[in-house]
Amino acid sequence: MKKYVLSILVDNHANVMARVASLFARRRFNMSSVTAATTCDPTVSVISIVTEGDEHNLEQIIKQTRKLQEVKEVTVLPPDESLLYEMLILKLAFGEANISSLRDIVEVYRAKIIDLTSSSMVVELTGKPSKIDGFLEVMSPYNILEMCRSGIIGMSRGNQSDWWKSGR
Repeated sequence: MKKYVLSILVDNHANVMARVASLFARRRFNMSSVTAATTCDPTVSVISIVTEGDEHNLEQIIKQTRKLQEVKEVTVLPPDESLLYEMLILKLAFGEANISSLRDIVEVYRAKIIDLTSSSMVVELTGKPSKIDGFLEVMSPYNILEMCRSGIIGMSRGNQSDWWKSGR
């Protein structure tokens, strides 16, 4: 099973996300991550979906998704030719004994402390999924109170991302 990141351009209307998710559910396609946002054109949204399967599954996903009326374009984002990022917000409990080691780790990963109290800190980290995974592995011995991880967002590198200029 191979992971694929799909970038789906859709009309920015109510229930479009529900229709895409419903299609995946009906066809028994897995979505391990899904995010959606408005693009620079307020009439268009982009849905980023991470899915797993073989080449046949991928072809079926693309074919079925393109049939939806609201879908403008479906693109598979190859990892080596795309910018793929996630965001992590992590709340950690700490004491005087480990605050400096936590701050050092945050600095090494270029994360930001976005909230600090006398006994906890909230850290924000944005980066490639592998960077987020590495950070979580390093932080695992510490007392993690809460964690919120976004899905992958992505776009093609270079001028391939100028879809709105081409009149599509």
